[in-house]
Amino acid sequence: MKLFAIAAALVAPSAQAAGTMTATQARAAAVKIRKGAPYGENANQVMKNIASVKLISNGSVCGASVTKPVWQIQGVVPKNRNPSGDDEIKGPLVIDGGTGELVC
Repeated sequence: MKLFAIAAALVAPSAQAAGTMTATQARAAAVKIRKGAPYGENANQVMKNIASVKLISNGSVCGASVTKPVWQIQGVVPKNRNPSGDDEIKGPLVIDGGTGELVC
């Protein structure tokens, strides 16, 4: 019985690999990627700089066609929290919808 359970675990895909991560999981992945200046030194600071999270299943991002779901996370660092103080920092981060790995 124990051998069967191990074999089943090796064959069965994980829930994350089988599908698309949730918005909460996408935010957590974005925090890991963006942690550090100017986005924030800890998870709470980085989360404050996430303006929106959007799942994209078709169309294009980063100049390429979307062939599998990706999450686009819009980051905004206000001018007063920008270390250079020049201007607001604003831009998207795109991650793979299943793995959370950086796309662009």
